[in-house]
Amino acid sequence: MRLVVESHVTESEIDLRSYLDRILARWWVVAIFIALAIIGSLTIQRTQNKNLTRGVATVYLGQPVTPNGSLVPNPLSSNPLYANALARQAAYQEPASKAAGLAADALTGHVSVELISTAVGVKGTAVPLAQVIVQGPFTAAQSAAAANALAEAIVAKSNTYTNAKQAAVVAARDRLSARIDALAAAGAETQARLDALEQAALSPAERSSLTTPLLAMLQYDSNTEALLSEQLPGLEAQVDYIATVESGSVITPARGSKVAPTSKQFSLFIAVVLGFLVGILAAILSTVFWPVRNKLETETTATP
Repeated sequence: MRLVVESHVTESEIDLRSYLDRILARWWVVAIFIALAIIGSLTIQRTQNKNLTRGVATVYLGQPVTPNGSLVPNPLSSNPLYANALARQAAYQEPASKAAGLAADALTGHVSVELISTAVGVKGTAVPLAQVIVQGPFTAAQSAAAANALAEAIVAKSNTYTNAKQAAVVAARDRLSARIDALAAAGAETQARLDALEQAALSPAERSSLTTPLLAMLQYDSNTEALLSEQLPGLEAQVDYIATVESGSVITPARGSKVAPTSKQFSLFIAVVLGFLVGILAAILSTVFWPVRNKLETETTATP
């Protein structure tokens, strides 16, 4: 049994030595791949654009609420994946490119949307904050302008529901405000008529018959105005709530900045490692199609 184990160990050592001999016999293959990797790395570093810039706009995608005050379950507009899908569409990138003074397709492959954190929104619900990122061979001002244009477009699309809801509340507020103003004007007119009757030379019976309906009208207008005026602050607060809490917004506009280039030493190190590994594989495979009769194979063949 001991002899069998030693035989297996010996065969394993021979196999490893065989692979090592193959690599050593094709050392120049490994050297060529390392050289090619270094040349490729230096070429990429030399040809890459040194004016790579980045613009990042932080947006709040909002948390819509139904008219009765309950949360909208899983709103699509608050999903960062939805914002990312919008940002990658040509219909959104082309206007942003135009706003930044770039070619229509300049932003292709240079836009992304990332979830950065989670804020506490309506009723303690987690609401995502996202970053709209534009990075490419542009000026800092162009990257910032493109990111801001995309952020505004995404927020506008995300606010489709809340904008409609806000418009309805604003219309109701304006109607209520107009009604209050009309009641106030009617009350002022009625009061003016009462004041005129007080100055007129009328008998008590005549004055009473004329002023009684006017007083009733004045009382009605005054009471109605008071009741409606109590509702107006609630609508005003609802408009503000929709605008500041439910609706999405651009929290931090983008400001362009240069992107730090990748370390040359690190890039060369990675290139050497990759070239070495690929070279070893190529050296071993080359011996399959181009066999090498090394010393180990000669000795093995000569052994009876």
